Amino acid sequence: MTFLAAVLHWLCAAVYPLALAWAAVSDGRRLMIPNGASIAITLSFLPAALLGGVGLAAAAGHYAVGLGLLMAGLVLFSRGFLGGGDVKFLSAAGVWIGWNDLGAFLALVTFIGGGLALAILAVRKFGGKWPWADAIEWLGDGPDAKTQPVPYGIAIGLAALLLLSRNPAVPASWAALPGG
Repeated sequence: MTFLAAVLHWLCAAVYPLALAWAAVSDGRRLMIPNGASIAITLSFLPAALLGGVGLAAAAGHYAVGLGLLMAGLVLFSRGFLGGGDVKFLSAAGVWIGWNDLGAFLALVTFIGGGLALAILAVRKFGGKWPWADAIEWLGDGPDAKTQPVPYGIAIGLAALLLLSRNPAVPASWAALPGG
């Protein structure tokens, strides 16, 4: 691989963790996942994969995972279980995750999301004792507290980041990262 191709590979691959972090932080602060983060994640996979030696057929399989998660997510959205931003973010991350790590990814999202929900319940119950909790507007303990959504973008982003180094589209040197 030429120096220019290696630099392009790094840049395309770097979009993924940066956009994951952007989406997770945004969801944690405002309960909104920017569409731009999901779009950047989805579009950056193909060049990163091709530059990383992933074949076109395998890359298409990754996009099929994203499409499958989108379809399943739309059903969950229509029933009120997931927000629209969560569905888009989950399917975008699924493009990078692919078939091989899909089970691990969904399990991590479930466990991290469950832990996050328990932490939110604890903060709402004991929020008056933690002054920092007031800094997060949606984390209040007012009359609407029981109907406030859990920012699942945090769980999705963390789960995807934990599996980052196992991804075939990232540079080989990233295998030293946690999870690799």
